[in-house]
Amino acid sequence: MRILLANATVAKYPHGGGHWNWFLQYPLGLRDLGHDVFWLEVMQATDDHAHDLELIRSFLERIAAYGLDGRAIVALTPKTPLGVLDEAEIYGGTARTILELTREADLLWNFWYGLKAPLLDEFRRRAFIDVDPGHLQVCAATAQAFAIGDHDFYLTVGARIHQPDCGIPTLGYRWNSFKPFAYLPAYEIAADPGWRAPLTSITHWTWEELHFHKRVLSVSKRTAYMRYVNLPRYADRPFELSVDLPPDDEALFRSSGWEIVNPAQVARSPEQYRQYIRRSRAEFLCPKPIHIDLKTGWFSDRSVAYLASGRPVLAEDTGFSENLPTGLGLIAFRDIDEALAGVAEIDRNYAKHSRAAREIAEEIFDSRKCLNAMLGACGT
Repeated sequence: MRILLANATVAKYPHGGGHWNWFLQYPLGLRDLGHDVFWLEVMQATDDHAHDLELIRSFLERIAAYGLDGRAIVALTPKTPLGVLDEAEIYGGTARTILELTREADLLWNFWYGLKAPLLDEFRRRAFIDVDPGHLQVCAATAQAFAIGDHDFYLTVGARIHQPDCGIPTLGYRWNSFKPFAYLPAYEIAADPGWRAPLTSITHWTWEELHFHKRVLSVSKRTAYMRYVNLPRYADRPFELSVDLPPDDEALFRSSGWEIVNPAQVARSPEQYRQYIRRSRAEFLCPKPIHIDLKTGWFSDRSVAYLASGRPVLAEDTGFSENLPTGLGLIAFRDIDEALAGVAEIDRNYAKHSRAAREIAEEIFDSRKCLNAMLGACGT
């Protein structure tokens, strides 16, 4: 099939190696399945046109290295999502190319703020792809973000979205859940880095709140990790966060035993991001509290990258343990005592957990399986 991927978050973030790595799994994985894939990147213009053009040049140059030269177009537009092509400057192709794609594409996958009507309506089959369940729907329900628009299919990584105790507002749509995945040929399995290698993760330091039905829902990674700030001291082993922290928070975490590194230095490209993961002992992941409060079942594409690299994952449970195998390679925890037990278990039986991590990636998160399931959910 000819599939168009519309997105609006990658070109403007050149040093986000993890974010780049996340989205690249889609065109690389679909191409591996034999599909004819195109990528339309929508980028909101700033007041610095020269800087915008440099970002676009860098974007097109980088994707060419992945064999996607001629398969990606950038639309520089005054605002996102993009609805009218006449408003945009087109790079890597022409407006006519985009119009031809809208007529010829068998399927559009519209990620977050990519496209809106009337351009959206030109596609004969449209799927909305949600990778931030709960956060997205609450914003849409409270008119803080956007109207999701007219799509034929709605897909989310919120695995529990239609469960009775899941608090994600469905907005009147029937959602199909999908798993984050890894294009496995991109991941190398490195040797055990040793006990002194840290448990790590890469994240953004956010602290926002959402208000919904008289509830305060935190989307703060600061709140999430603050609950476990003393974990390195209790576990008496190295922990590390790749995150850009304000000075006071950095001082607090360092004094509690965390090493803090700058993601723009250690994970500024997809290759550096994967290398950083391979240098880690395992991942220690704290999700946004909203995922726990709403029981979304969210599981991170970053955790999938760790598993694919043969690195165990210790993750706070959002409800994913209902659908994923845990205890070996992937360990879920709910409080600091369970987290400490998980750290000890990984260090005690590291080789076993490392092998199991890669096996989980191959059995559950292989892009070939997951993408075919997503396509099936789109009626193809």
